[in-house]
Amino acid sequence: MSPTPSPTCCATSKHSARAGRRNPAEPRRWTTVPPTDAARHVAICTAAAHSHISPLLGLVRELVRRGIRVSYVTTSPFAALVEAAGADFVPLASTLPADPADWPTDVRRLPLLYLADARSTLPALEARFAHDQPGLLLTEDPAGAGRVLAAKLGIPAMQVWTYLAARVHWSLADPESAGANPCAPEFLAGLDAFLTEAGLRTGAREHLGSALADGLVLIPRSFQPDGERFGEEFVFTGPALAPSPAGAPRWSPPPGAGPVALVTLGSIDHGHPEFFACVAEAFDGLGWHVVMGVGDRVDLRALAPLPPHVEAHAWVPQTAVLEHASLVVHHGGMATTMESLHHGVPSLVVPRLPEQAGNARRVRELGLGAALPFRSLTPDALRRTVLGLHAHKGVHRRVRAMQEEIHRAGGRVAAADAVEKRLTSG
Repeated sequence: MSPTPSPTCCATSKHSARAGRRNPAEPRRWTTVPPTDAARHVAICTAAAHSHISPLLGLVRELVRRGIRVSYVTTSPFAALVEAAGADFVPLASTLPADPADWPTDVRRLPLLYLADARSTLPALEARFAHDQPGLLLTEDPAGAGRVLAAKLGIPAMQVWTYLAARVHWSLADPESAGANPCAPEFLAGLDAFLTEAGLRTGAREHLGSALADGLVLIPRSFQPDGERFGEEFVFTGPALAPSPAGAPRWSPPPGAGPVALVTLGSIDHGHPEFFACVAEAFDGLGWHVVMGVGDRVDLRALAPLPPHVEAHAWVPQTAVLEHASLVVHHGGMATTMESLHHGVPSLVVPRLPEQAGNARRVRELGLGAALPFRSLTPDALRRTVLGLHAHKGVHRRVRAMQEEIHRAGGRVAAADAVEKRLTSG
């Protein structure tokens, strides 16, 4: 692109869609827009996806607990989610496709899609915040509507990363460098036009350079490639997970069950029944108990019959399962990766998208798990990798060390400290 029972809901928690719904007798707070003290008001603009929203909910809860008003800009499917965390829901009429099948097949063009969406949503955001300005805007996309709005209204802004951070925007990379995006010139020209439309004299390069000069990074520093080269202006807090609320769904393995494996492809691109069938076959006869969250695009009947030690559901309470898990087989989304490490569980990553491949590479480089290619995955390769990881004492030792670093980094409390410091300093 990330529920109240599980701060990470990668195709795993049905409860999150209903959690914390507002009493219908109570008016929505954003409809009246009462006068507010900007020094105690934070607005958040991120991609409208579980994997981008859920990692911030712990931070939202902590800010609200401290008496800071939080306005969260997102689409209506996530209204209950952000309101349950204590934020004011600010509706966003996004032009981005709701169905992954409608997205460009060439992922290099995705930034152009995001930029077009930002240009279309800026007028509504400006109208919403013109007379109710926050003291700080947390923004995820340096070229997004939130960041441009902050520049236009003169509101301090803070970059927040729920994924690997960058000190230089991808569009400013050397065109001859490995992995350079050929869409960069078109993107920069579009951003220049967007900034001009917004009445700003800042060019695209200056705007992007300023946006990425500092920020809040919700991963541990050692997970960040070249993390030691990021100065103190980048605050690495680890994942800002919220505690599970009272009444959150629980899960326990059946009596006599073997090691537990959690399997998920995340909240967006999970419509791959062949993957889940491959996993079920790989674990057959190993003595493991397997919990698969297959999402809402897989017909559970198509997976039948499953071995008795394999359970498949559209949604499962991810955090509750992680408390018992010995391994997570997943797509490589940063939210799932961080939540797994927070619980001290190794990862077997099967990535499909470039961002996921980068996370998978980092898991492998740090010895925190393994990675296998999605398109050529076989039950035999998966079975051998599972057994190798489970027996690898070094992997378990390094995962425990990363878990300890995550806990030391401070999570949601440290993240809220950084936001509050920026809010008060302007």
